[in-house]
Amino acid sequence: MKKLFIWITWFGVFCLSGVFMVASAAYLYLSPQLPSLDSYRNVQLETPLRILTADGKLIEEIGVRRDPVRYEDIPPLMINTLIASEDARFYSHPGVDFRSLVRGFYGFIRGVNLGGGSTITMQLANNISFDSDNVYARKLKEIPFALRLQQELSKEEILELYLNLVYFGQGADGISAAASVYYDKSLQEMTLGEMATLVSVLPCPSICNPVTDAERAKTRRDVVINKMLDQGMIDRSQRDNALSEPIVAQRHYRNIEVPAPYVAEMVRQELFQQYGDDIYRLGIEVTTSVQSELQLAANQALVDGLENYYDRRHGYRGPETNIPATGSSPEERWQEELNVVPVLGNQHPAFVTAVHERSIDVLMKNGETISINWEGLSWARPFISRNNAWPPPEVASDVATVGDLVRVREGNNGNWELGQLPEIEGAIVSVSPDNGDILALVGGYDFNHSQVNRALAARPPGSGFKAFLYGAALENGYTPATLINDAPFARGDYRPQNYERNFVGPLTLRNAIKDSRNVPAVRLFDQLGSQKVLSFAGRFGFDVDRFPRSDLTVALGSQDVQPLQMATAYGMIANGAHKLESTLIKRIETFDGVIFEANPPRACELCTGWKDVDSESLSQGRQSTTDGEGLPAPQVSNAETAAESGNTAQANDIIIGEQVTDERVTYVLSTMLRTVVEEGSGRPVNRAFDRTDLMGKTGTTNGPAEVWFTGFNRDIATSVFVGFDQPESLGESEQGATVAVPIWIDYMKEALAGRPEHGVARPPGLVDRLIDEDSGQLARPDQSNTMFEIFLTETAPGSNQRNTISPSRNDRQETNSNESLSTEIIF
Repeated sequence: MKKLFIWITWFGVFCLSGVFMVASAAYLYLSPQLPSLDSYRNVQLETPLRILTADGKLIEEIGVRRDPVRYEDIPPLMINTLIASEDARFYSHPGVDFRSLVRGFYGFIRGVNLGGGSTITMQLANNISFDSDNVYARKLKEIPFALRLQQELSKEEILELYLNLVYFGQGADGISAAASVYYDKSLQEMTLGEMATLVSVLPCPSICNPVTDAERAKTRRDVVINKMLDQGMIDRSQRDNALSEPIVAQRHYRNIEVPAPYVAEMVRQELFQQYGDDIYRLGIEVTTSVQSELQLAANQALVDGLENYYDRRHGYRGPETNIPATGSSPEERWQEELNVVPVLGNQHPAFVTAVHERSIDVLMKNGETISINWEGLSWARPFISRNNAWPPPEVASDVATVGDLVRVREGNNGNWELGQLPEIEGAIVSVSPDNGDILALVGGYDFNHSQVNRALAARPPGSGFKAFLYGAALENGYTPATLINDAPFARGDYRPQNYERNFVGPLTLRNAIKDSRNVPAVRLFDQLGSQKVLSFAGRFGFDVDRFPRSDLTVALGSQDVQPLQMATAYGMIANGAHKLESTLIKRIETFDGVIFEANPPRACELCTGWKDVDSESLSQGRQSTTDGEGLPAPQVSNAETAAESGNTAQANDIIIGEQVTDERVTYVLSTMLRTVVEEGSGRPVNRAFDRTDLMGKTGTTNGPAEVWFTGFNRDIATSVFVGFDQPESLGESEQGATVAVPIWIDYMKEALAGRPEHGVARPPGLVDRLIDEDSGQLARPDQSNTMFEIFLTETAPGSNQRNTISPSRNDRQETNSNESLSTEIIF
């Protein structure tokens, strides 16, 4: 027996030595593969990408939600709840609880669950790294990593890091985010029952959370609370109160203050090109140029406009589906269907539960039943085609049957109305003529319905492009009084037609653009030549390299452009022809501070965009080259240095945008566009606003397939586009004036509310002459039918000069005023 005892003792020593040697070798082998201290000390600072308006309101958060908290801000009761549930010996073990590991291994051999051996520190090690490893390699690394964590971090630091990193389900990383997501509370506001509920989801956050399975969550919560009592962390009274708490958790979404999903996606794409996936973890906060009040107005104007000014006028296309009222409780089935049908735009899903003579009852998504009276139904003439919706309904059964899945919306009078999701789409985009800031942008009816951003989608602008044709003419010596012949015109097989299908003979350029006559526009393009017209348009930001050089339909806006390009180009007419770069990202910040601040070209030294700021703020524009982690500042398009335009000095200085043509040209052009609003297709604008500073141009393409209106004053330029994603006719009666203009008016009423008139400033070098309104000739003193026309000094009637206007004001100033240039235009 003595020899056996000695043998067993030495065998044990040998085994222990072997285990020690293997463990040491494994530690030495794995240690270089473990993350360094710096790689996880600051993990709690990782937060999602936040996108804000110019006035600091939240547009979107992109990435897993995590709101880091410091240890001292975590309630002690939450700490105790975690320890009771996950690691009762947390304060006594060195990061690895060997007793629990042995017990768990023994239970595994016997096939009995005696509890796991993973500690909070080991779980933290797993959360920090090793995601790409297989399960066995990961477990082997957890132990030495946990031991290192225990050596390098205090217990409090481990708890802080763990509670900021661990996933609680429903898109919430960290305890603070979980409190917001499940209860819309801060940590300090949470009850013991709520804390225990959150901790109980940690082993299976996706399927054990109280939103997914409330009963299962309650059972697991109660186990955690009883463990706290057993370990002396709470008394019986606290236990009983916590157990009696109902499970009230629900999914609380981010507090989006200004919905602008198309803007958010533009920012995300821009940053992703620079940083890749890092944008979701660096705590980047982006301030955009978007003004919250303008964005909210644009959202509403487009949604209401597509519904009211187009979709409802073209008839009712019927229910989305029908589920008959079969069985004892069809409402239950209808409610299940409604739970997965989203609200889009103004349109709420509902099932028709009863049809009366002139009203219907519908079941809403929230379980409420409401009535829709005849006033909300009578519009629903059956859709036959884009040109025909007939006959008007006489009773409610002409419109709906029980079991129809329909859409309803709340009307202006507070009553509910029958609705439908528009098939038509559109966009609104506003820019500042001062500096190119994008003030508001909506790319479609509803981002959740379609993610296509129509503000960036190129479509033919129709007559909206004529402004730049006439601008090119003014630059090349024509005047608003120059006559152009509205008579039959042909080039080969091409014979342009006017919308009215008639001809009116010679008319002035002002009258030609006012009435948007097509044949004079084509004739003018033919006289000027494509080079002059496209050169002019290219300087206003259009991608004319794609435009054909021998296609006369370019004059009528046949080539695709973006609504954003249209708004920016018209903004340059407003600002005296200074080059603009459309600017969306104004500032980028991380925890290390500002890493980028835009300094776009401006129209003048005092121009600061939509809101006035003091002169000190003007001198603070700056651009940094790196952030705290050595990442390059994003090379967003609005951050181009002035050197590329050949215009300016330091990147930190105020940049005056290149002047792309004579400012007098754009001023005269703006007066012609004012005439469009006063007397032409833009007349509804003049009727809607008691102000004289608005001007613009409609656009309607063949079909018509697209309708536009782009209008501006000195403060804001806004373009509205409406059309189907797959081009088709909108209906014979539709024009820019019937759809796009009313949407523009609704938006601009909000945008300009309380703002004084601000017209385009008249530059020197212009003269007024009294002319015959029809012939464009100088009028006699006693003549009727006259008007004062505005001319550049050198092209005014009676001048001996027949000049081509220099594209640049600087060039004009450097040219001898008596020097005759080349173009032979006879007035």
